[in-house]
Amino acid sequence: MNKIRCMINDVQYEIEGLPPTMSLLHYLRDVLHLTGTKEGCNEGDCGACTVVFKDASAKPEPRYRAVNSCLVLLPMLHGKKFYTIEGLAKGEKRHPVQDAILEHYASQCGYCTPGVAMSLFEATYRHDMTQPWQFDEQMAGNLCRCTGYRPIKECVHALAGTGNDDFADKLREPEMALDTLDYEYDGVRFYMPVTLDEACDFKSSHSDAMIVSGSSDVSVLINKHARKCANFMCLINVPELKEVTIDETGLHIGSAARLANLEAMCQDKFVPFGRILRFFASHQIKQIATVGGSVGGASPVGDFAPVLMALNASVRLISSRGIRSIPMSEFILGYRKTSLEVDEFIYAFDVPPIPDNARCASYKISKRLELDISSVSGTCYVETDDKNIVTVARLSFGGVAAVAGARAKLAEAALIGKEWNEANVEAAAKAMEGDFTPISDMRASAWYRKTVACNILRGFYLETLENHVPARLYRPTSTLQLEQ
Repeated sequence: MNKIRCMINDVQYEIEGLPPTMSLLHYLRDVLHLTGTKEGCNEGDCGACTVVFKDASAKPEPRYRAVNSCLVLLPMLHGKKFYTIEGLAKGEKRHPVQDAILEHYASQCGYCTPGVAMSLFEATYRHDMTQPWQFDEQMAGNLCRCTGYRPIKECVHALAGTGNDDFADKLREPEMALDTLDYEYDGVRFYMPVTLDEACDFKSSHSDAMIVSGSSDVSVLINKHARKCANFMCLINVPELKEVTIDETGLHIGSAARLANLEAMCQDKFVPFGRILRFFASHQIKQIATVGGSVGGASPVGDFAPVLMALNASVRLISSRGIRSIPMSEFILGYRKTSLEVDEFIYAFDVPPIPDNARCASYKISKRLELDISSVSGTCYVETDDKNIVTVARLSFGGVAAVAGARAKLAEAALIGKEWNEANVEAAAKAMEGDFTPISDMRASAWYRKTVACNILRGFYLETLENHVPARLYRPTSTLQLEQ
């Protein structure tokens, strides 16, 4: 198939003759002239460009997902149904989202309102929003400079899970046929396989192909840095790569698994993943960003590698030659450097169970609570025996070294064989000062990064005194909380 087939606001389109690196945002505005979707930051920060698509692969049933259209590359529309702000009202009849915005005075200048409305639209058809943090997280990717967030928050509380209309019925409608897309324009080829064999064959014959999963990183490189590439391969339509399962052998995460899916699964099990994902990125980004994309870039400020390192995960790499599994500690070799061969891509991550004698928690420290890149992130893992002696210690950090998920080897050595108590933890924190030589940049100074890393270990000891694998506490940031 060399045409992109999709539906937008229930109208079917066949797209050809346009660059595969064009974003959905610019296609909507510049080609279809659906200008209700706004352009703000063009890098997934502001939410003004939010649209929704129907995710037929969601479990236990299909659902709508709000995403930043500025990060969705045109071929990623293939086989999917999208809705924009123009698709909500039916003639003169407004959608409940639009009525709620009017009733709660949740719009002033209106520039951000289409994106806010589409995030509220998704919430209307969500039936899993039961915890206070979920209502904040739902809207965390939408900036509004003049309305104020209280009336917007009132809207999401009023709307969540109430959808029972034509849009709810559309979730049960048959899907578009999903076939392999091989789209080319002006010397740029974008390949979207639907099987592992197709993906392996293409990577084997196109070693230069840039791997795209959610494109939340790749699209920023294209939008902001004019990154050029002759061949792209997008893995989001390969079913095996999207699976997340938990069994007696542990947690198994496909490389194209959505971060939002993993977050939902890890609130009660493998809680360190749920903790870090709460403030990993905005809701819209987590709806398309993938685990493989996050780790494969080997960013030294990536939040996911420290969790995988501390939990002793392994990574499965696949090519037409077969599958090989290596420890995460052998996967990231240096700054933006991994052990992937030119014909390989990431298949999955395997995380062993967390034993009862283990303490583990993940942390993210950034200038903003929501939607910010970490100054420092870290995951601490400690096992003790029946005499409270430390037998295993893995302390992994981001933002303090060139390597993502760098281990604090001196601090670990200071803990192993010692009793797990405050004095020995303090000694290990002092030893950690020799583990890292971070840099100073716009996010934090070297002193700050080193100090915070040591304090994470101290805080980890105190936080796990009673609960060995604690969940993230819900701490509202406003001074005034309204009863719902």
